Formats: sequence, structure tokens, C-alpha cells
Amino acid sequence: MQTTSLTKSHKTRILLAEDNRVNQKFAVLLLKKLGYQADVVSNGAEVLKALHSQSYDVVFMDVEMPEMDGLTATRQIREQWAAGECPRIIALTAYARRGDREQCLAAGMDDYMTKPIELPKLLQALQNLSDSNGGLNIEEEGDKGDKKGVFPVPQTLNYRESEVLDAKVWQSLEKLAGAKAHVVLDKIVGDYLEDAPERLQAIQSAIATQDAEALRQAAHSFRSSSANLGAVTLSLMCKELENLASAGMSEVPAEQLVQVKVEYEKVKTALISKNLDKPTHK
Repeated sequence: MQTTSLTKSHKTRILLAEDNRVNQKFAVLLLKKLGYQADVVSNGAEVLKALHSQSYDVVFMDVEMPEMDGLTATRQIREQWAAGECPRIIALTAYARRGDREQCLAAGMDDYMTKPIELPKLLQALQNLSDSNGGLNIEEEGDKGDKKGVFPVPQTLNYRESEVLDAKVWQSLEKLAGAKAHVVLDKIVGDYLEDAPERLQAIQSAIATQDAEALRQAAHSFRSSSANLGAVTLSLMCKELENLASAGMSEVPAEQLVQVKVEYEKVKTALISKNLDKPTHK
């Protein structure tokens, strides 16, 4: 298990389960903004191992992860730990389909959040847990600073008219990362550019083999990480692929894959330019 341990400055112990490295760093930044630190794991099996090593108050559980998904991990947690010893579990998913929330709650999760995560929604989820469990004192422990800051979610109806990187999203990222924004964002961008070819290859392979479920999963992962970096057009293109796959369509027009690849190259160029544009310090 590869666990990223961060020094905890507050009593609330948080575990984040997310397999996408970009999404991991983004969620950690948001938690840090609220005054919290977290340990990070990459799948449900690692969640169980972490919980056997130490107790946690809250687990942010991605629903779709390799090896063991979030729903399976949650069911096992509820089976293996007594009610008073179980952490509170908040589902993280890029979907917002009818019945998803009910499925997560039926598995034993306490709350449900869609990605990309927004700061107010994250704070509200923590406060909801505080209201239902006296062991969590979110208001006392959390950062009493800018809790109302909103990380804007792109709402582009015609993605062909949008920017390669949404300026408002990027500005919010820089504000969120704080004084060391360029260092922090360089690492996130580096992870994204390293992961992207694998995500694209998975999409291409799924289309070639007409594997709708594999296509849905690959597009799902690439969509959320692209959205977190403000790549609105690319994210919406991935959403279209995801919707086609969810509807059971295994054949995808060749030009649609070409559009995704072309748009990624634009995003890659824009992100590298962001890196080159960072201020130099003498």
C-alpha cells in the first residue's frame, strides 16, 4: 500500500480513497484550505488495510477504484467494524445519475458528493457529519478563513466555443494552492500529463474492442481530472463518450476519438505554457 501521510494539525482523522493522482492532490488542497490534513490511498483494499492500522473519523471514498471499488469496501467496513468504531464514509463520484445516491447509502455510506469537488459542498458534507456525530467538531477544528470561496464548475453548453483552459478555474486553482501555487500546480500538471497518455490509450482500446464498460470507466477518469484543471472542452468531450458508453453504445465514430486527441494536445500545450509562464525568483 502506498500511503501519503500528512502531519495532522487537527483532531479529526481523514482518509481519502481516490485512484486518480490529479484528483488526489486536488482533494488534499481543498481539505487543507479548510484546515485539515489527510492520508491518501488508491483503492478499497488499501482503505481496509489503513483502517486496520489506525482509526479514522472520516473516509472520503471514491466509488470507482481498481482492485476494490468504494461500494465493496464500504460494505466490508460495515461488516468488520462495530457501529461505534466505524468511520463516517462520504462517497465521491463523477456521476449524478438517478439512483446513485440511494445505491451509496444502501452500501453503508453516510453522504454523497459529486466531482469535481467544490469547497462549499466539501464543508457542508463535513458539517453534516458533525451534526450527526458529536465526535466531529468541524466548526472548531476547521479553518475559519474563506469557507465561502467557490471553485467554479464549468457550465459550457457548446464546448466548441470554450477556452482550452477555463481562466476562472485556473485562477481559483492558484488561489487555492496559496503562496507556493506554482510549485503545487507544477506537480499536479506533471501528474496529469504523465497519466493522460495512458487514459487516452485506454479510451482508444475500449473503442477498438467495442467494450462499453471499459470505455465508460476510462472516459470517466479522464473527465474528472481534466475538469479539475479547467480543461472544459476536453472534459465535456469525455463526458459525451461516457454517456455513449453508459447508454450501451459500443461503436464510437472515429472522428470523435480524433477530436479528443486533438483537444488533449491543445490542453497539453496550454498547461506547459502555464509552467513556462511561472515567475522566476532570483
